[in-house]
Amino acid sequence: MKLKAISIAILATLSAPVFAEDSDNSWIFRTGAAHVSPNDDSGTVLGGGVGVDDSTGLGLSFTYMLDNQWGIEILGALPFSHDIVGTGALSGVNIGETKHLPPTFSMVYQWGNETKYHVGAGLNYTVFFDEEAAQDLNTALNAQAELDLDSSLGVAVKFGFDTPINNSWNFSGSVYYMNIETTADVIVNDAVAASVDVDINPWVVMLGVSTTF
Repeated sequence: MKLKAISIAILATLSAPVFAEDSDNSWIFRTGAAHVSPNDDSGTVLGGGVGVDDSTGLGLSFTYMLDNQWGIEILGALPFSHDIVGTGALSGVNIGETKHLPPTFSMVYQWGNETKYHVGAGLNYTVFFDEEAAQDLNTALNAQAELDLDSSLGVAVKFGFDTPINNSWNFSGSVYYMNIETTADVIVNDAVAASVDVDINPWVVMLGVSTTF
């Protein structure tokens, strides 16, 4: 799965310069504050469930317009940090925290005159790293635990707009829905003590500015 996602990323990145040689169309750069709001659900682990808190960070994207309407977007961000918390019977228990990067590759369709609107669909590949178990979890297990979250490959859709501020810059907004599913392992003494499937499936709202070049 990881090789498939990496191959898609490479093809999407390499294809843009090929189109650029045959076209006078432009790149669109967007950046701003990105808020990730998980629509989470999980299986049962340790008698309860787990949830993922919201997070806000810096998002950015590059879109290469193949013509006046169609383009290829690459979405990235600085790493997001999320707290993992207990739900149900584990409500109030801090499970741990993780960071993630959510590169997303989409085909977009654009329309409009002064204000440009666009919709898109594609693939999201989420990589989790720097997972840490919280002291609450260590206490509950009476052991020093570790967390490990699998990477995720899923679909993503978006809607966005760019409205002019001046000749160079636009006010930009985008809303994404991403299918992110992972398996979280609780590891004790180098062995998996418990596993739980977690559907994160976040809404991501990014507000900022955009420009073309």
